[in-house]
Amino acid sequence: MRLTHWIMLLGLMAVAFPLSAHHGFQAEYDGSKIIYVTGTLTKVDWANPHIYVYVDAKDDQGKQTSWMFEGSATTLVERNGTRKADLVSSIGKTVTIRATPGRSVMNPMRGAAETIKTADGRELIMGGRRYSGGGNNIGN
Repeated sequence: MRLTHWIMLLGLMAVAFPLSAHHGFQAEYDGSKIIYVTGTLTKVDWANPHIYVYVDAKDDQGKQTSWMFEGSATTLVERNGTRKADLVSSIGKTVTIRATPGRSVMNPMRGAAETIKTADGRELIMGGRRYSGGGNNIGN
């Protein structure tokens, strides 16, 4: 193989790698269902490409479960009026997350957050409207 062929092959591989690293929403989350999880906000990761919040909640049997919720990019969340300080000031307090559940059997305590309701009653936007309807609504 000529050198130009190798360079072209390496260039194609470099372009294809980032595309395979980011999965589409429907591959990771079930937009036909909506869940509400109420628990204690334990951590906020405010960084691109997505914001993550972590919530400890009790399941139906009273067992403590740890949830991870993915929000949109910081710039999109800020455009909708939610600031990092809004979330950080709620750490250690009770919040309710509205989200679509994750599809992964390996990590079932995961969701794509739409909103977070803080202890003082404010409803903050975490992501775009992800629930497409038509499925079961699950409360927690």
